Amino acid sequence: MALLSGLALIAMALLAGFAYGHVYSGLVDPNNPEETYRNLQSSGRLFSYGIAAWGAIAVLDLMVAGSLHGFLKEVHPRLSAITALIRIIYAFLLLAAVAHLLETSALVEASAGATEVLLSLQRFESVWSQGLILFGFHLLGLGYLAIKAQYVPSFFGGLLLVAGVCYTGIHLARIAFPGFTQPIAVIEMVASVPMALAEIGFALWLLFRAGRQHFSQPIAALS
Repeated sequence: MALLSGLALIAMALLAGFAYGHVYSGLVDPNNPEETYRNLQSSGRLFSYGIAAWGAIAVLDLMVAGSLHGFLKEVHPRLSAITALIRIIYAFLLLAAVAHLLETSALVEASAGATEVLLSLQRFESVWSQGLILFGFHLLGLGYLAIKAQYVPSFFGGLLLVAGVCYTGIHLARIAFPGFTQPIAVIEMVASVPMALAEIGFALWLLFRAGRQHFSQPIAALS
């Protein structure tokens, strides 16, 4: 379960770097609908690859929900199940958001116009942002379980709790204070450091430490 979780989380990070960091951020300028429209017209295939990557991320989220539950359920079975369920719901919300990217692609192909395309992209961001509120609660549950687990360094539990607060707080603030886009963006940029460190650090630990410990126990028993 640890190895599966670690591999899936690392794969998700790479896919997210491509789907959001390269494709979406490279093609979409929320302040320039016409430029965004031209970018999508000229890079339709790249945009389609990005959509496929988003879909793969959602599938991996479902996988991680199950594997982390298997890894942590002995700490607190009910909380572990709830934490997994929250991530499953988030994965389906992400798929709902990705449906708007498919809509965007269809609008571009139909030459619907820059305004309609931008509105479709805004619907994607809105649904995804709402899903990330739930994702923050998932990280809060995961952080608590990691702190309580004797076989997980409490350092990662603390980082996951911080990341959970950041995700939920930032995306709730976007809904509650729509006029404060710039300050929220600055806070998100600062918070991205502990958020990334929590997720990537925990993924690497699962892959290289937890997985090794898991497989070393039967060997020791046989010796």
